Amino acid sequence: MLLKPFTLHLSLLATALLIAGCAGTSGEPSGNDAPAAATAPPPVEVAPAPAEAPPPAPVAQQPRLPDDGIVAEFNPKEVALTPETIALLERLVETREADERLEITGYCHRKDAPVDARDIALMRAMAVRKELLRLGVPVKTIRVKYQTVQALHAVKIAVK
Repeated sequence: MLLKPFTLHLSLLATALLIAGCAGTSGEPSGNDAPAAATAPPPVEVAPAPAEAPPPAPVAQQPRLPDDGIVAEFNPKEVALTPETIALLERLVETREADERLEITGYCHRKDAPVDARDIALMRAMAVRKELLRLGVPVKTIRVKYQTVQALHAVKIAVK
């Protein structure tokens, strides 16, 4: 029986402490709360949003063909296409309209030719034609010519 009054007394004491603790709290900090507020982490600084970068300057597209139409230049004895010529032909094919016709003229000056200038001029034009066909240009849209009078060692393409 001795235990019962002690347990009752203990539960009353716990309830009183609980009520006292709740009554002492308010929305404002008291003197006892000051050290706790001082140990709170400092506010996080938010960096300002970076200014929008200006849009990139438009890149000037390279022309489909040079103004003079020359897509390849050669030494008098050469007929092979260079990587630069192939890149130019690829750009031409990418920008080509379906109904465009291409006229390829091979040039070899007859005074500089080690053999028949006509053969060299045609071999140059046919090398360009072969590359265009490989890139998907329909054969019916390509016309091949040669010229041996002008002092030029090149291939020209005219878009018709």
